[in-house]
Order: sequence, then structure tokens, then C-alpha cells
Amino acid sequence: MTEQSYRKEFIPNAKQQQLNQLVWHDPYVENLLAFGPSRSGKSAIITAMIINRAMSYPGTKHAIFRLTMRSCRSHLFNGTFPDIMKMLYPDLWEWMGKNGKINKAESWVEFPNTSKIHFEGLDPNNIDKVLGAQYATAWVNECNEVQDYDIIQQLASRLADTAPLVDLNTNKPVLDADGKVQKLRPLMIYDCNPDVKTDWDYLCFVEKRHPITGKPFKPETLRKWRRVFLPRQENDHNLAKGYGDSLEDRYDGSPEMASRFLEGRWRDDNPDALFRKSMFKYRDRPQDDFLLRIIVAVDPAGSNGNNSDSTGICVVGLGMDGCAYILEDASIKGTPEQWAKRVGELYDSYGADLVVAEKNYGGQMVEHTIRTYRRNMPVKMVTATKGKRVRAEPVAMAYHKDKVFHTDTFKELESQMCAYKSDTKKSPDRMDALVW
Repeated sequence: MTEQSYRKEFIPNAKQQQLNQLVWHDPYVENLLAFGPSRSGKSAIITAMIINRAMSYPGTKHAIFRLTMRSCRSHLFNGTFPDIMKMLYPDLWEWMGKNGKINKAESWVEFPNTSKIHFEGLDPNNIDKVLGAQYATAWVNECNEVQDYDIIQQLASRLADTAPLVDLNTNKPVLDADGKVQKLRPLMIYDCNPDVKTDWDYLCFVEKRHPITGKPFKPETLRKWRRVFLPRQENDHNLAKGYGDSLEDRYDGSPEMASRFLEGRWRDDNPDALFRKSMFKYRDRPQDDFLLRIIVAVDPAGSNGNNSDSTGICVVGLGMDGCAYILEDASIKGTPEQWAKRVGELYDSYGADLVVAEKNYGGQMVEHTIRTYRRNMPVKMVTATKGKRVRAEPVAMAYHKDKVFHTDTFKELESQMCAYKSDTKKSPDRMDALVW
């Protein structure tokens, strides 16, 4: 089947349509949250809504944010956004590409009506630039990654852009029932896989109180905050067959991870957690000459069946400032040959100095598997003689002292770290690789 004869369509399900109705027809909403489990179609419908707002209101400026610029570019600018544009407006997307309306260097796109959508990170290197502009729509993707509610408040203060609504068919302003020109209402949109009940998104959208002062919202403020739950099951037609079952297997034995990524619900905080989200600090990936040493750490899965753990793989660099930089979480679920190949590729692409692997499962077989990719690759085998918590405590202390920085938002790794308890049945494979 040729590309010309088949084009994937975007057909919103009932919950996505409910979200869309709030955006276009609720006269009061100013803050709108789409929440639910992984792969429930949150990003797809929000992307479509922002595209249509930009096209319907000429000359307006809209922004799509994520905690780090790296995540925003990889997941949204180079991922979800072009995918949705190709489904909704393929000819327009092709025209924008040919006419210099897709700026890959600065991460923005411009429509024929001069409306723009900017893609930005909320990390320290970008925040001043972000807060110096004004927008008609601001979408904070994975909003609970942003722990500082002050940033959210400052973003909301930048929603000052507006314009008349224009009919896309006639190119004329749309009038309301009173004969007045309909104008754009600025809007903050958020989405997340719910995490803990102490997060600002839960306090605002569920408890309806201010996250900093703790004061309940005033009656006239309540209608400005709306939330819509998007279940994954309604989006199954867009997913690979069996994806739901594999997701259930993946988080079986880890109720904290299941509540977030499988069920899409908020949970009580873990009082015994060694790691908390507030401990994670983010910096851009350092230049290669700044890193004194790079290690690829591997925690092999005990088996490779359908119900096995993932093989934890983390790439960590030691900077000239004495700090550790988490460069990548590349954990995978696969055969020994597959994870060994991945380890070798990471060793090459990062110019790593050493591979460190746990030998509790397989011993010499683990080392042999790694060396099948590169016979002379330096490998150090380590044995876990202490419990996971004991091994993790010095790492947690380094986080407390701001000696560890993440170069991206590693959502599953960070969730696993925060959810870990000594009695957790499922092995924290990603965390295990990191704490070596």
C-alpha cells in the first residue's frame, strides 16, 4: 500500500470531544487539565486544539511547554506535533515545510495567517525568554514535572494575546448571538499522568485550593478550573494490538507505578521514599570535554520472558565540577542479545569509558553477552552484597547535596525512584542501574 493510498486519520473519541467542547464553548474556563494513564490520547487532542486555535485566530501566538527544552523538542516538536499535522492538514504541513514556516533551529512553526506556535522548555536556560513573551494559549505538557508553582503562575500572567475568531471557509470574522465579533479567550492547558496528592495539579484541580497559601478557591474562581479524565481504553483503536496487556504486565507488582501510568489516578505520597521529585535538578547536557568520565550502567533482567523485568540501562557522566550528570535512561525489555546490542551502541555513541554491570544474574554469562557486541569493550562486573536501599542511600544523599543533575525528564526512572519502598515486589530495574 503506497503512502498516497493510505493516510492515518485522527478521529477524536468521546472524552477527547468533551475536552474540545470545553475549549471552544465554555465561557468561563481558564485552566483546563487533561489527565489519565499512559497512551490515553491526551497529547494528540491538545495538539489538535492548539493547531485549530492558531488557524482560527490570525496573528496570534501560542506556546507548547515542557520542563526541559530537550523533551519538548524530542517528544512534541519532532514527535506529536508533526504526526497530528500530517493527519489533519497534510497539504498545509507540506506547504509550511517548503516555505520556511517550520523553524527547526528555534523550534517554532508559522501558519499562513501569521499565527505562530512556539515550543519551549521551562528549564533555567529558557525561562527568562519564555516569561518575556505573551501568548493566546499555553500548554504545559506533563505538567506535574514542573514542581515550582511560581512558574505556572508566571506563565498564566503572560496570557494576554487575543484576536477575532475567523471562519476558515469564508475568512471572515465570526459573530456571536448579539452580532458582536467573537474574540479569543486566552487559555492555559495542562496534561499529566497523575502522581501524588501533594502535587500542585491535584491541589488546584481536585481540592480546588491554592498550592502555596492553602486557601480554598473563591466561588467565582471554581468555574475557571476544569478537568477531564481520559481513559486509555477509549484510545485503544490508536494503539498496537495487545498494548494494554503488555502495560499491565509491565507494572504488575508496582502499585505506585500502576496507579500513575496504568490507572491514571493520584495516590498518597510515599512517606518512606528515599527520593522525592523536589530532589531532581535539571541542566542541559554538558559538552563532551566537560565530562571527565562516562559510564554505561547495566542491571540485567533475571529472565527474558513476557513477565520479566526490564534491563535497566543508564548513562552517567562525571563533570569537571564533581557532579554526576544523568545523560540517558535507555532501559529496555528484550533478550540478552538485544540489551547487549543497546549497551554497545550507547558505549559508542557517548564515547563511554566503561560499562558497569551487575553479575548477580548470570555472572560470567552477563559479561560474555556484553562482549559479543565488542570483544575489547571495558566491562566491570559488580556484585550486590548489600540491599537496594543501602546501596541507594549514598546516591540519595548526593541528590540532596545537589551533586546530581538530570539532562532530561526521565519520567519512568524518576517515578520508579520516588515510588521505591523496601517491600516493593517488583524490582526497580531502572533505579538499580542508576545507583550502581
